[in-house]
Order: sequence, then structure tokens, then C-alpha cells
Amino acid sequence: MQQKICAIIFIIYLISPFSLKAQENYDITYEDAAMKFGVLASPNGIGLFYRNSTPLQNKYSWCFDLSFTGVKQIKEKQVLNQRMVNTTPYIYGKVNRLYALRPMLGLSKELAEKQNKNSVGVHAFALLGPTLGFLKPNYVNVEYFDPTNPNVVISKSVRYNPEIYRFDQITGYSPFTHGINELKLVGGLSFKLGTEFNWGYYSSDFKSIEVGMLIDWFPSRPELFHFVQNKIVYSSFYISFALGKNY
Repeated sequence: MQQKICAIIFIIYLISPFSLKAQENYDITYEDAAMKFGVLASPNGIGLFYRNSTPLQNKYSWCFDLSFTGVKQIKEKQVLNQRMVNTTPYIYGKVNRLYALRPMLGLSKELAEKQNKNSVGVHAFALLGPTLGFLKPNYVNVEYFDPTNPNVVISKSVRYNPEIYRFDQITGYSPFTHGINELKLVGGLSFKLGTEFNWGYYSSDFKSIEVGMLIDWFPSRPELFHFVQNKIVYSSFYISFALGKNY
């Protein structure tokens, strides 16, 4: 996971249009609004986020943040059916996947001022808002002998239910599009807390790296796994990289 995160950050840095040209004016205005867009990586996987900041007084800013990521159990384990050929890994017992869209509001505090092109600005922030969860059922491919002809093997895509389909029948996940029409919406709350480090050679454009914690609360206890009591609160640390602009 760490290697994937570093590779993504390095590739975005290389293809950034801000790194392809020089600029003679290094004056930076700290009273402007700012927006940024980037990628967010955590044990839940890779996601996207957007943030817009409006300056207030005493180095505070009012922030609107919108992010979209998956939500997982930390201890998910993949299994592989080795009793059959051409099988692919899947997560035993996981009957649904959960994705979260989080519109959040909050405050950001400037801790260190970016005074020139060689310095780094530091901000701490806290955000809170509702969560719109998308619960998507998992579909798997199963194989079994035709009841009418024992020499014929039938393969089909079915909604995963470990009480119905045995481990030795499953050959792997079906295409992701299977089950899209069965999406279920679940509501909740999200909280994000972290620190942002930003820098740049430009008066208006900048890059930023962010580290923090993301917490999701789903009071309905959405079913991700069968056979267990699913959680209400999901938390994880994350790191993000973004390209931004003052305006």
C-alpha cells in the first residue's frame, strides 16, 4: 500500500502543469480564497476529494470539503479456492461493499506561514458533515454440475450469500457492474481531522500533502459481512496529495 501511495504522488507531481514552467513573481497573497483537488489514500483504498477555503480572521479559514472513498473493515482477508482452476481471490463473508460521499464543513487554522517559494505553509483543520453511503451487493461466480447431466459444469453469476454457496463452489468475483441496480443508500456522519503542508513556486498555484484521520458513523449498522455483528463506527488514517490554486 505504501509503495502504491508513493507512486501515485510521484506521478501526479511529474505530470503537474505547475512544474513545467518557471514564474518570476514569487509574491504570495494569504488573504485569498483557495481551492484544491486531489487523491486520498488509506487502508480503505484510493479516493478523491475537493476542498474550498474562504479566509476569516486571525488566520482562520472556513472550509467546504467533498470526498468520495470506500469504507472497509480493517481486517478483511482474501481467500482463494484452490480446489478449482482459473480462480481469483475474494473476501470470504463480505456480502456488500460500502462507498461514502462526504460533504463536510469546518475550520482551518494557519500554523506556519508560507513566506516565499522555498518555505512550507502548515494548516490544521477539523471538518464535520453528513455522509451518503452507497451499499452495493457483491456478486460471485459459482460452478456446479448440471443436475440433469453430471458431466456438464454450469457457471453463473449470483449474489453472494455464504449460507447458500459453499466455498468450494466460488471461483471469484463477478464484474463490478453486477449489482449496481441494487444499490442501497445509508446515512451517517463523518469527521475529518488533519494537518496540511503546502508549497509552490507560484503566487497562485500550490501543491499540498495532507495527513489525518477520517471517521464515519453509520447508525443503521450496514451489513458488510455475514455471520458477524457489523460496526457502527469506521476510522482510518489517510494521506492525500492535491493540486491547488488561490483565487
